[in-house]
Amino acid sequence: MSSITQLCRLSNLVIGSYKTVLHGRSNWLSPIQACSYSRKSPEEKLGIEKPKRPLTPFFKFMQQMRPALLAKTPGITSKEAIAWSSKHWQQLDAETKSQMVKEYEKDLEDYKKIKAMYEASLTDQQKQDIRRVKEEMATAKEKRKLKAEYKELGRPKKPMSSYFLYMQTRKDSFQGKQLKEFQAKVKQDWTKLPESERVKFEKQAQDLMTKYKKDIEAWELKMISIGRADLVRTKPIRLSKTKTVKKAQ
Repeated sequence: MSSITQLCRLSNLVIGSYKTVLHGRSNWLSPIQACSYSRKSPEEKLGIEKPKRPLTPFFKFMQQMRPALLAKTPGITSKEAIAWSSKHWQQLDAETKSQMVKEYEKDLEDYKKIKAMYEASLTDQQKQDIRRVKEEMATAKEKRKLKAEYKELGRPKKPMSSYFLYMQTRKDSFQGKQLKEFQAKVKQDWTKLPESERVKFEKQAQDLMTKYKKDIEAWELKMISIGRADLVRTKPIRLSKTKTVKKAQ
């Protein structure tokens, strides 16, 4: 008996007939996103209920087989589950695939009608809010991308201030406390810290900042040399002078 047959039978025992699910146009699970790690949409952030696009036949197959797969292999990773689903999707009989495609097409038609009604129901304020949140999310995405590039290319990290250096020395006292309680206590102790003690942390912060400035300058020169001047904080002086000369002419 093949693994796909075994899993289908196990699935039937747990959540009902596979063919019945297909022909009955119902799901074992409530509709979910294809990826569980997907971020909230602008509408979800605003508390607006937006119709969800139906899952494609493959993702629906993967969703439907998930309970049986987890029952057989509880510790399976997402990557392994997708690989398993892809392999067995290719082995699925043509009749079942055809039925799932027809179901998807019908769901897609229904979705388009519901989506049109949803869009017509949005107020001008809601549309404006959605655009604003989309822009904020796009900006945040660019920042994450830039941060990842900085990390990959070894950009020096800005050092901590004198206060955070002091807080770091107090981290052992954090155990058993709430974060806000810990922060409030450290802030209170920092204000009462003798000047002679505070100077030590300020000197340490100053030394770290001096080193950081040298390191960041060297890193930026390296970025310019490899053609990544877009990652440099300011444009090279030579380019600025050239622009000044052109303006003067």
